[in-house]
Amino acid sequence: MAYDDWNPDDFLDFDYGKKGSQKQNKKEYNDEYNEYLASRSQQQAKLPDAGSGSYGGARKVKRKSKKRANMSAADKEAIRRAQQDAQDRYLSNYDKNYKRKYGRKKAARPSVWLTRLYLIALLVFGGSMAVMDVLPLVWLIALFVVLVLISAVVLPRVRHGGKKRGTRALATLASLVLIFVYVVGTAYALGTLSFLSQTSVDNDKAVGRITRDPFNVVITGMDVDGTIDEEGRSDVNMVLTVNPKTAQLLMTSIPRDYQIFLADKDGAMDKLTHTGFYGVQSTTAAEEELLGITANYYIKVNFTTVEKFIDAVGGVDVYSEYEFTPVKLKEWTVKEGVNHMNGEQALAFARERKAFDSGDNQRIKNQQAVFEALFKKATSSKTMLLNYNNVLSELKDYVEMSFSSREIRSLVKMQISKNLKWSIYKNTLVGGDDMQPLYGTGGEYAYVMSQDEKSIAHAQELIQAVLAGEPLTKDEEGVVQVLNKEEDTEETEE
Repeated sequence: MAYDDWNPDDFLDFDYGKKGSQKQNKKEYNDEYNEYLASRSQQQAKLPDAGSGSYGGARKVKRKSKKRANMSAADKEAIRRAQQDAQDRYLSNYDKNYKRKYGRKKAARPSVWLTRLYLIALLVFGGSMAVMDVLPLVWLIALFVVLVLISAVVLPRVRHGGKKRGTRALATLASLVLIFVYVVGTAYALGTLSFLSQTSVDNDKAVGRITRDPFNVVITGMDVDGTIDEEGRSDVNMVLTVNPKTAQLLMTSIPRDYQIFLADKDGAMDKLTHTGFYGVQSTTAAEEELLGITANYYIKVNFTTVEKFIDAVGGVDVYSEYEFTPVKLKEWTVKEGVNHMNGEQALAFARERKAFDSGDNQRIKNQQAVFEALFKKATSSKTMLLNYNNVLSELKDYVEMSFSSREIRSLVKMQISKNLKWSIYKNTLVGGDDMQPLYGTGGEYAYVMSQDEKSIAHAQELIQAVLAGEPLTKDEEGVVQVLNKEEDTEETEE
């Protein structure tokens, strides 16, 4: 018997069904396939109806026909081989075409690229935040857990959509927003590191661990505008004594005309403000010698620094003892009590002296009031988290300091995690009026505030107390004193 008209490929063009409720399952395909085989066999070999069955149903057809029994073994084997070959090729074609036609659809190429971009942005953001090391560890872990969970929800829907209409569109929008957040966060971290590396200088007086060890900071304010490399007189001179453990901060102000001796000029006499022309190291050394301390750090600022810093934190609330109109800003009047000031107003307030009978003494008090308000605003949690990068970007060219990048970041991290409530105390050196030949005037006589040994000794006592972790207090007249143990015990008992 010839089998030339038997073509196993005939069944490979079989209709694999339609989508939805009309889609046929695999068993239905097998049944129809066996019927097809049975029909072909009857035409070729006059075989009885094969009946339906599973994968091997065609080979299991009962051979009841006598004609079938009379077929030669070679003919039977040829039919079996043809049927087996057709079935194998059919099943292979079924799996390949059915999955291609009705299986899970592949993601569109834009969705694939968006997913990859999202993952890259997330990884870069995570790495930059870890390197910057400003957020407390618990906050950092919580942040990334939340981002991972959000990503696990968003990314699959970006690639494959969802059951509801618009799911892919919403997921795509969410992923784009998150990518923007990651980019901004990365820029924030890199900007912080860049700022701190540019404004910091080498320092061999740094404490071992700045979040644990007390330290002194010299703040020198130059009477010029512009970038920090502009030379000028040191009109604002303040020593900050900071104890991170007790959260105490002592401001010791030194009048700009105070008498000092220049160690780097063979002990020549001058007034403090002139050291601004000799360099910040000269100013620091003079204050160290005057107060008998080690200045672990310094911060150099000028008029522009103050304006930009205060504007960057959104202004400050400053208490004024008097109502007056500053000479430098005549269209504005300071009211007695709390005034909200922008950078320009705060600077005019801190520079004013002619409106007061006490002149420079009241100006020093106003400078302390501005610094206190700025310190409180800068260390608030909201400012730390929302305005930190803005502050750094504004001060990039207007401040110089001897804090390292890691030390600044450690202080910020400590303040965010602990939200310390600082106790701030203010003290000012006093002296007498005198005329002396000064180094800065080429030996000619000029006004200088002579040193008062009692005032200096009191300032030294307060500084050492804060460094030692001893509490301070104010007496009835507002003078800062060291709280001795007996007084502390009495207050505790009351």
